[in-house]
Amino acid sequence: MDAFSTPQDSPTTSAQVVGEDLTAGIPPLQQSFVYAQRPRVEILYNDHTEPIREWDNQLFQEQRGTWRVTGAAGAGVSTLLMDIVAERIRRGISPESIIVVAASRESAARLRAGIAHRIADGSYTSPASLVRSVHSLAFALLRSLSDDQLRLITGAEQDAVIRELLQGHVDNPSLAAMWPAEARQALGLIGFAREVRDFLLRSGERGLEPEDLEELGARYGRPMWASAGKFMREYQQVMNLGGTHSLNASELVSKLLRFDIPDMGWRTIIIDDAQHLDPQSAQLLQALMRYTDFTVIAGDPQQSVFHFRGASPEFLLHAPVDHELTLYSSFRQPTVEAKVLGSTGDQSEFVADLLRRSHLLEGIRWNDMAVIVRSTADIPSLRRALLSAGVPVQEDPSDIILSEQRIVSALILAVRAIYQELSAQELEELALGPIGGADTVTLRRLFRGLRKAEMHAGGNRRAIEIMRELIDPKESEEQTQLREQVEAVLTDRELAVVDKIRVVLVRGAQPGSVEEILWEIWDASALSSHLQTVSLRGGVRGAQADRDLDAVMALFDAAGDWVERRPTASITSFVRHIAEQELPTGVRDRRLATADAVRIVTAHGSLGQQWHTVIVAGVQEGTWPSLQETGTLFGQEDLIDLIDSGIEPNTYISRSAEKLKEEKRLFHVARTRGTHRVVITAVESPESDTAAEPSRFLQGIAESKEQGPTTDPEAASVQSEIDTETVHLDQYVRLLSVPSIVAELRRELANPDSPQRRREQAARQLARLALHQVPGARPEQWWGYGGPSETTSLDISKVSPSLIENALLCPLRARLERLVEEENTPIHKLKGTLAHAFAEAISRGIDPNEAEQLVTQAFEALLDAPAWSLPHHMSQWSTMLQRLAHWIDVSHAQRELVGVEVPVNVAVAPGVELRGRIDRLERNDAGEFHIVDFKTGKQAVTKDEANENKQLLAYQLALHRGELMQRNGEPAINTTAEQPGLTVDQAVLVYPATDTKTVTTREQAPKDAVELEKFSATLPALLESLSGPQLVARINTRCDQCKIKTMCPVQPEGKMVPEC
Repeated sequence: MDAFSTPQDSPTTSAQVVGEDLTAGIPPLQQSFVYAQRPRVEILYNDHTEPIREWDNQLFQEQRGTWRVTGAAGAGVSTLLMDIVAERIRRGISPESIIVVAASRESAARLRAGIAHRIADGSYTSPASLVRSVHSLAFALLRSLSDDQLRLITGAEQDAVIRELLQGHVDNPSLAAMWPAEARQALGLIGFAREVRDFLLRSGERGLEPEDLEELGARYGRPMWASAGKFMREYQQVMNLGGTHSLNASELVSKLLRFDIPDMGWRTIIIDDAQHLDPQSAQLLQALMRYTDFTVIAGDPQQSVFHFRGASPEFLLHAPVDHELTLYSSFRQPTVEAKVLGSTGDQSEFVADLLRRSHLLEGIRWNDMAVIVRSTADIPSLRRALLSAGVPVQEDPSDIILSEQRIVSALILAVRAIYQELSAQELEELALGPIGGADTVTLRRLFRGLRKAEMHAGGNRRAIEIMRELIDPKESEEQTQLREQVEAVLTDRELAVVDKIRVVLVRGAQPGSVEEILWEIWDASALSSHLQTVSLRGGVRGAQADRDLDAVMALFDAAGDWVERRPTASITSFVRHIAEQELPTGVRDRRLATADAVRIVTAHGSLGQQWHTVIVAGVQEGTWPSLQETGTLFGQEDLIDLIDSGIEPNTYISRSAEKLKEEKRLFHVARTRGTHRVVITAVESPESDTAAEPSRFLQGIAESKEQGPTTDPEAASVQSEIDTETVHLDQYVRLLSVPSIVAELRRELANPDSPQRRREQAARQLARLALHQVPGARPEQWWGYGGPSETTSLDISKVSPSLIENALLCPLRARLERLVEEENTPIHKLKGTLAHAFAEAISRGIDPNEAEQLVTQAFEALLDAPAWSLPHHMSQWSTMLQRLAHWIDVSHAQRELVGVEVPVNVAVAPGVELRGRIDRLERNDAGEFHIVDFKTGKQAVTKDEANENKQLLAYQLALHRGELMQRNGEPAINTTAEQPGLTVDQAVLVYPATDTKTVTTREQAPKDAVELEKFSATLPALLESLSGPQLVARINTRCDQCKIKTMCPVQPEGKMVPEC
């Protein structure tokens, strides 16, 4: 049969390879022998996992000499190499004499598994691994040749060390002097550390030592090269401390090449993906090839996409060989489509829908599909969109940054809680995370209960401080008493949050090694069994559980490695080590089975892999191609050209064309990963805030399929059977998911303008779904169908002055809108809260500059606004604080300050109690009280509106019926039996944020007893309107600002849905 492939490959007739000839300009190969454009393969099926393939080309038959094998993506190059290795072992050649070299660990794992499947029926043994990555091979050789204690460090570790050393330069001017003056301000930046690391890696891959960089810098007038050489020397000295030589990948190969590479007994060397090798790795393999009688150098120059990592296809293209073989025919024959959408959100929904339809309608497994993006920055938003649509997602575990994983962050936070005091925000994260397990509602109730218990005990601490004492692993008598107090006000659910955190901290506080402490915390959290159960159920939640378990395994691996290197190290040093890592850790992948989830990978990460269906998402101009030059600060490309090609640094070279070709190769890699279907998506939105247009690559590949195949590689690179289509989601079938289908049927049923036939059909389909217990299909489950949830009125006797005016306008809004705002605090409310805190602080004697600095830091941290508007918001904020401070100074000189945030708790009518806080209470020389209420809005009310302001009127009523008392050393207004109570001089609204020269104020004259009694008589009815079970909605002048219009029965968008 005329096919060879892995099980997913298509058995159809092959076609010419598609892709531009990106090797143009390379000198002609010395020997151009091309064999078997379409090799006939005879498959002999046996009991093997992989069939035995017998290739009819000279390479497979003879298996001697030095060969160069190139081929298109999907042409079977790697399959041929694995079959050759299996065939040699079956012929009786000892596996000890064979070594297969891959460019990366992931490629080595795939080759190892493929060869193992092919020889599974035999009893072949080898004392060492048959397949190695080039750096694994170098490490094994170096350990056999050197007596030094060696350790290969990860990129994340190296990055952390470099950042720590550079921070030392920032703190020590004498060390910073090694850098040019213009670079010293950037030494502490993460971006500068990344540039340093990349430059050192590229230098090491070319065998350069510190003195080499210093000499080249002096010769060519490149001070950054010389400084990098000095820093490399410092870095090497630090890494050699403790007697262990910690080497990165490039240093490893460079150190090995200082030795004379001996004969290791390998007579067969098979090299796959040679286009990804850097010059030093190629030199190592050439040294080993001296001892072989059979060598294969294989790869595809059109997949050479790691130039930014120092890789070069020179070894693949120019290494001396005896024979050459080119496999032109790709056995991946997918249909290719291009879809252009109107927004990023539409694109995410389209991708999710396509994946769901492929799985549900065509029966394609989740793990047979993948989404390929340009960079890792594109993954998080797409991952969230897919998970929310019910698509299980899997990312490469070797790409995770441990400190950014939610479950790892929670475990580290628990460790820190044991050994240091956490901030209030961190304590909330601990409670809301996997350790505490609380949701926002439970946490809010917990804090309210803790605060209530504190006030009953006569204290005034914040709820978060009470929680801090309750979870302290050090038990005390005070903690026991506090526990008894809170048990009286908290429910079991709220207590469980506190208890769970404390149990974890108590277990973690036991003495032990780093691994033992981590295990105690993990075991006490009881997350292991929970995540295992969720993982085994599969689906979206199962994929997330897989991700969490992978992250925890990686954390324990990192802890084990840390203890092995530093047996006496503390847990705090390990936590700091993990927190400092800003790059993927490169974890061990122990999974024995592939998760049934869609893979999201970058184009670079997709190399060497294939899937049934592939979506290449976000093919946008500006990001694909990405023509930004790397390493410009250090002139990295100039150094590479100098070492590799002898081009002097001062020679002007335009690298745009070269960079564009590499981007084309990368796009070629992405769109050749699918075996059956490839869909390319892009966004065209010229009128959005950030204009988006499809990539030029998308426009360039839409050639007519009638042209037929071509033998010209450059013409083939833009030729494909692609149908470019613009998709508008308002015309597109909805996301194929149960909630979206049910929602559409319910929407159609409730639409009075829909034809009767369509409404009846929607009702029938909902009835069918309801019979199968589909959530949301039964009318009994619809909001509003069952009538009010409560039929009795609530017992309300307390009302705040700020609520009265809103309740008179619209009881429904007054009762419900505050619940909406608690979920997402708007800027004006955030500004008001912090401005009131500032006014209170300076009134209590806090230095105004210090108070302004603190509230400004909080405002800037909490402000969720577009970056372009931040300077405007901060300028307005600063001006408002200064005006407010000036007004308080003037007012303080005129009247005596009685108190700030003065509690009010006064009975003003039968069954009605006013409860609130007066922002500022003052007293004049006559003993009359002056009520101040701060407003941070930009628009002040009119004088007439102020004179009738119900909030100020309520405060006047409270003082009229109350007396000034001392509560815990602070002033408070409480009910008095004496009438009248306190005398009011004036009530005033203060607007520090208005656009006027001075602070705007609106005064309310003192009200007499008749006016106050009249107002008091309206309050019982007002409380009744707020008690339910039904709330009145009234149309008023502020309806356009209401947050609950969508559920308001007097608004068109708030009408009841069911009419059945």
